[in-house]
Amino acid sequence: MKNQGTTKADGNKKARKNPQALTTAVLAVIALLFSALFSTATVLAAPEKKAKPPAAPKESGSINDANLQANQKRVDDLLKKNEHDTSLRISLKIHDYTKEVLTTVKFIKGQYEKAVNDPAVPMKDKEQLYLKLKSLGQLTPKYTAAYETSLYNLGYIYAKRGEPERARKYLSEYLQTAPFSTSRDSKWMKAKTLLLELYSLEGEF
Repeated sequence: MKNQGTTKADGNKKARKNPQALTTAVLAVIALLFSALFSTATVLAAPEKKAKPPAAPKESGSINDANLQANQKRVDDLLKKNEHDTSLRISLKIHDYTKEVLTTVKFIKGQYEKAVNDPAVPMKDKEQLYLKLKSLGQLTPKYTAAYETSLYNLGYIYAKRGEPERARKYLSEYLQTAPFSTSRDSKWMKAKTLLLELYSLEGEF
């Protein structure tokens, strides 16, 4: 018992003799607490940096009846500037759109003509079908011309891009689709000349 009391008393004496060590320890603990609190607040306050998505490449819009002629004119302007990438993209869209329209018109026209010649169809319905057939008849030349032009443009563009196989495909289809012309300045003759050059047969026929 005497020894324990002596030890405790000695410890109290040592603590009283070295107050600076105790103060330093307390300050160190407080500093650690403030540092931890400050770090947490900084993390919470810092806004999250989100990676910006890559900018989407600008593409021409879809083709429809309202902008068909404007896009055809744009292709003509681009070809004059030898801008083959953009003109190719637009020409492909014009080609696909006009081909789909012509296919649809041809099918519907066939169905209307069958109904007009069907004795079972009422006369009133036939009169409506006659009017619709007339509208389809006016629509077909417009889209046929646009489709033929897209064939020629695609053949020309692919030839300029050094893709002869694709160029021959579209030029051959153009010659089979477009009306024949003997004029040297006509697209038909220009397409024929370009196609023969791609076959290395220029001047043969």
